[in-house]
Amino acid sequence: MTITISATELSNYATRYPCLRCAWIRMHVKDLPYQTFPSIFSSIDSFTKNVISAFFEKFSRLPDWLEEIGEVTENIKPPNWRKFYRDDENTGVRVRGEADAIFRLSDGSYVIADYKTSRYNPERKYALLSYQIQLNAYAWIAESSGYSPISRLYLIFMEPESQKEFASSSSAISEMGMALGFKSNIIEVERRPEKLIPPILDLVHSVSKMKIPPEGRNRCRDCVRLDKMIVQMTYGITNDTNQ
Repeated sequence: MTITISATELSNYATRYPCLRCAWIRMHVKDLPYQTFPSIFSSIDSFTKNVISAFFEKFSRLPDWLEEIGEVTENIKPPNWRKFYRDDENTGVRVRGEADAIFRLSDGSYVIADYKTSRYNPERKYALLSYQIQLNAYAWIAESSGYSPISRLYLIFMEPESQKEFASSSSAISEMGMALGFKSNIIEVERRPEKLIPPILDLVHSVSKMKIPPEGRNRCRDCVRLDKMIVQMTYGITNDTNQ
């Protein structure tokens, strides 16, 4: 049986001390109620992709605020996750995903970018490491899918302009309602899939072989939530101190 994992999930193994119990649960049980992702962020990411694609289609170039990516000659529609995958020969693990953007440069190489609706915070080192793994996983897949070589990887943070100054300006109001502005922050990510991806796939493979979940990582918040939920469902214990 092939073990399939998304590039996003692969990044969860990249923390300094990953919780293998949570990894096992996500592998076998999938998402739990407290692990849902607000759909508004997906909507904003889709909007970002559509805006950039429409601009390129009209002007045959990227917007000025993306000029550091390089001289782009083609804006490639990323393959669907059902077609964008790679099987690891050593572990048999299949990694799949769907990149936000793939650009072809004038030198014939390719760039992969991932859009994040968030403020860039260099202090969030583990979050940035997760993003790095996700992008390198895309590069690892892409170079076996005809997009070779991948020369650069980028995180493109779209930071909401929520300050009072913008909120009180005329730009914040449109004929249909409110208009939320975004400011870009472009961060280049080191490209090294050959070094980063194989060790994580070994870990994924080892988790897939476990018949029961391993011990959770100390102070894992998701494990604490899950344990509380199990106790409450099993024994009817609530947080109401009056009972």
